[in-house]
Formats: sequence, structure tokens, C-alpha cells
Amino acid sequence: MKMQQDSQLIAKLIVSFLKDELSESEKKDFMAWLDADPKNVELLESFKQTSSVQKEIDFVHKIDSNEAWNKLADQLTLKPVAKLNWNKLIAYGSVAVLLIVAGIGLYTYKLKDNRESIVLAQNYDIKPGSTKAVLQMANGTSINLDPTAHLQKNTSIEMKDGFLVYKAKNPIQKGYNLLRTPRAGEYKMILPDGTKVYLNSSSAIRFSTDFNKTDRRVQLVGEAYFEVAHNKALPFIVSFNKNEVEVLGTHFNISSYKNTSKTTLLEGAIKIRSGENQTILKPGDEADINNGDVKVAKVDTYKSIAWKEGVFYFHEDEMTDILDQVSRWYNVKIEYKGVPGTKKYSGDIRRQATLNQVLEMLNAVSGTSFDLKDRTVTVNF
Repeated sequence: MKMQQDSQLIAKLIVSFLKDELSESEKKDFMAWLDADPKNVELLESFKQTSSVQKEIDFVHKIDSNEAWNKLADQLTLKPVAKLNWNKLIAYGSVAVLLIVAGIGLYTYKLKDNRESIVLAQNYDIKPGSTKAVLQMANGTSINLDPTAHLQKNTSIEMKDGFLVYKAKNPIQKGYNLLRTPRAGEYKMILPDGTKVYLNSSSAIRFSTDFNKTDRRVQLVGEAYFEVAHNKALPFIVSFNKNEVEVLGTHFNISSYKNTSKTTLLEGAIKIRSGENQTILKPGDEADINNGDVKVAKVDTYKSIAWKEGVFYFHEDEMTDILDQVSRWYNVKIEYKGVPGTKKYSGDIRRQATLNQVLEMLNAVSGTSFDLKDRTVTVNF
């Protein structure tokens, strides 16, 4: 029968059966497939009895999808733009792909270019980053900030709704405070003027102890998202990588990990000063800044702030760019073997996934293999 050869339909029915979502017509097709061969019953039982099934269901739940992405057939041809579309991968994918996801070695599966899809060993894994930072006060005190930390009574800082709130109340010692996140860390704070700052991993923000008195100026290294409180009398200024952004009240993201910085505007208007150049951004604009050269283009702004929403979001990105984010969030070193190439990938992955889960997903759509050992990921192109 045709269904016997239609692995895409079989995969869809198996998943629907496990989720108890078979329609009446699908139940008839599914029972016919089970009756056709005892091995089909064994395959179904292997899914029902495998102790890791719930773990893998959780793994799938950590993956987002987009309706516009191609079906698995397009992914497996490894076109220049491959798509991470995991809900449809399960719904339309072959049984072999289901076996990869579930970690069951009953079938083997090869991509069309004869490269074997590799499942990473599960005996070593790395958890995702978490909420943690260090606040270095102007008086020399360092405060470790994490969910388990209990702040002693302090006249200048407190926790409120998940934000570190800094209150500049007539500081005894003038100077600068520094909020710094490590690799695999992120943090949120509210400045004395009410501005919210979301700090990504491996980043730092420096601000004066009398911030909001005579000016509102901060210095940024790394990446941060700002929701700036409006104050026409005191413009909010962010200095980063020899550049400045000036705003009155707006929402924007700055990424400045490398020599080339990106500033993305979501609401309001901002002025960028880079060298002798001055540029005004409007909502939806993103500025690429490199040695005083500013290039502005309309972009998908969600890409710049997805990290704040707990998502890795890729849109036509090369594998090396994707792994830069992975490296910071999981605090791992990336080593490359072979030539990365220029293929581009799009998709999104929840940042709550473990490192092995992320690498498995990237392997499935790209054919690239990954070896994880001692906090080093070796990438084999």
C-alpha cells in the first residue's frame, strides 16, 4: 500500500497517536499500517516504551516554528537557505528523523549528499545560561547577583519584579558603578531615571553614582536592550565602541561585541554619532557601524531583541554567526575543522534548551557534525 512507503505520513500519524490527536480517518489509516507488518507494531512500541520519550517531548517543546518555513523535504536538500522548522519537521518528517529526535537507533538515515546525520552522545551536556551578574560599586564593593543571592539592606540597590533597582540618593562617594554579566549570564536593571536595561551575556554597563542629576550617560560593552524613560531636559546617551546614541525616550537595542556594532530602533527616534558622521534612525531601522561608517537599512527588528525574549532567532545567518551566540550563552569555546562555507540558516530555538539539544537541531538541518568535550565544541564541516 502507498502508505507503507510514505514515511512522511507515517511520521505524522505516529506523532498524532502519541499525542492522542488522531482523527477518525487517520485512525483507520494508522491501524491499516500497523496490521501491514509486525515490525510496524514493534516500531510504535519502541516509542511508547523508551524512557527518554518524555525528555525528547520536552526537547521538542523548547523549539519554535514559523509557518513560512519550508517542509522537511526542502531542508534535506540543503539548499543555500536551510530552515529550522521543528513542528513541521515532526509533522512531515520521515520516521528516520523521528528516530533521530527520540534517540532510538532502529533505523539509519542519510542526507541526500550521503553525510550521516549524527546524534550527539547524551552522557555530557551543558545547561543554558541563567540570570546572574556582578555589580561593582564605586566604593570598591562587589556584589554577586543571582537568583539565590540575598541582598543585604542597602540604601542604593534593591530587587523589584526581577529587576535590580539602583537609586542614586546623595552618594557619599562619587564615581562609577559597573553592572557586568559573565558568559552564560544575563540581567535586568532599572536606572534612577526609570530606564530599563536588559543586559545580554558577556556584557557590561557603566554609569555614574549621580546619574540623572546633571546628565544621563552610560557606557556599554557587549549587548543591551534599552527602554528609556522620557526626559526632554536630559537626553539619554549610550557610549559604545567609540560611538554614541542619543535619545529622549525610546526602545532600542545595541550589539557591540565586535568592531562592527549594530543599533536597532523599535520605538521613537535616536541620533547616532560615529566619528564625524551623524545619523537619525526611525522605527524599524538598523544601523551597521564600522569605523565611522554608518549604513542604515530596514530590518526585522525581532531578530535584534529575540535574546531578550529567551530565543535564539536566526534569519539568513551563517553557521559561524549562529555559533558566536551559542558560545556566549553556554560559555563554551568553538573550534572549527574544515571550511565553514557561506550557507545561511533561518529559524529559532528556545534559549532554555541544553547545548546538546541546540547542536542536534543545527546538525539535523545543516549536516554539520559537532563534538562536545570539556566545554569545547569542535565543528566539523
